[in-house]
Amino acid sequence: MEMLSILLRHDPWVYTKGWIVTVAGFLIVVIALFVLSFIFRGVAAYFTKKDERKDTPKAIDKPVDKPVVKAAEGEIPNEVLTAIGMALYLSTNLHDEESNVITIERRQTSWNDKNYGVRHWKR
Repeated sequence: MEMLSILLRHDPWVYTKGWIVTVAGFLIVVIALFVLSFIFRGVAAYFTKKDERKDTPKAIDKPVDKPVVKAAEGEIPNEVLTAIGMALYLSTNLHDEESNVITIERRQTSWNDKNYGVRHWKR
């Protein structure tokens, strides 16, 4: 019985060490979060700068001029052909008239078969 009373006896230093462990654990968590926030900010800044470098246009020394291609005599230039094609496209209505009604027909498959249902409701 004496041995049991020795084991169950609490000294005041046990409570002090408990507080030390609690405060130390809290400080470790706060410092870890602080360090992780700096790491994440650094990674985000790195990728932001990388994207900015990718988006900036490169300096061109001299502009490149397109060679002027003259149409042969009797040939219609490409710009005129493009304008005619666009005018025809916009002036004619090539689309079919639709009823704007969606028809969904219910089909019997294994997925919606009532015989395979988990619950059988009593009616």
